[in-house]
Amino acid sequence: MPRRIRLRALAQNWRLKLAALALAVLLWAVVSAEQVTTQWIPVRVEPVVRDPAYVLTGGPEPAEVRVRFTGPGRELWELALDRPVLVLPVRDVGAARSFVLDPAMVRVPEGLRVSPQDVRPAVVRLELERVVTREVPVRARVAARSLERYVVGDSLRVAPATVRATGPENVLDTLSALFTRPFEIVPDDDTSFTRRAEVDTAGLGGVTLSAGDVRVSGGVDRRVERAFAVVPVSPPPGLAATPAQVELRVRGPERSVRAILPIGVRATVPSDSLPVPVPPGGVEAPVVVTGVPAGAEVRTVPARVRVAPAPAPPAESLRAAPPR
Repeated sequence: MPRRIRLRALAQNWRLKLAALALAVLLWAVVSAEQVTTQWIPVRVEPVVRDPAYVLTGGPEPAEVRVRFTGPGRELWELALDRPVLVLPVRDVGAARSFVLDPAMVRVPEGLRVSPQDVRPAVVRLELERVVTREVPVRARVAARSLERYVVGDSLRVAPATVRATGPENVLDTLSALFTRPFEIVPDDDTSFTRRAEVDTAGLGGVTLSAGDVRVSGGVDRRVERAFAVVPVSPPPGLAATPAQVELRVRGPERSVRAILPIGVRATVPSDSLPVPVPPGGVEAPVVVTGVPAGAEVRTVPARVRVAPAPAPPAESLRAAPPR
């Protein structure tokens, strides 16, 4: 048969032929989708620790395994999209750290006619720590901005003074104290404050506390600065300081700073800060201030003076009176 005649025969009723082909493909797809087959699908491992004496701190390793499923092809495709989970119950841990997986642990979505048959690898490793409970002291931490404005008394009171911490043994072994989150001071009056502060749990993964916040109270005073314009500098005997006086600035608790008497404040140059002997040209030396309350910050302007041998007093001119 000539080639042109064959092509003409193929072109006849082409719409019917194309529809028949499409129907055949559709029937093949439907039959294939319902045909029972086997497929390996990656599945995430989700450990559930049911031993109250232990807590999960790492793992599982590997985090994902391959599971062989059987079922209709269409439903296996759907399962591969839904990504099932293998739930590993962990009971009576003891010394075990490796655990066997079973196909029955796979959670198959409801309504799918698929069945897990095998798991590879069949063993995973978990990082588990013993759970312990300890009483841990709580320390107050005042925000830096408040420490610039206020002087806090030495004895801050925290209630409760300790909290019960429960968590992994390796974490609690390194936990000597807990701290509050930095908080701002709002004085109740001129001398004290009380406020609630949250306990800082940053970096304490897996640890639970018996109390999430504490009450902090203590003495407080406003921080002020006071200047003493002219304070004489006293060097060791036989020496002179230049300049001979300095400005003194005291910063600290308002009640203590306001109570300073200028007559009780002294600025000196310690002898042990000077060489022996002091050279004629003098040396730079620090100024030490006494007579200010403990805990106050003291600053002199300038901070150092030049100390040199004191000049000899001028000799008096004694003339004998002429005889009369």
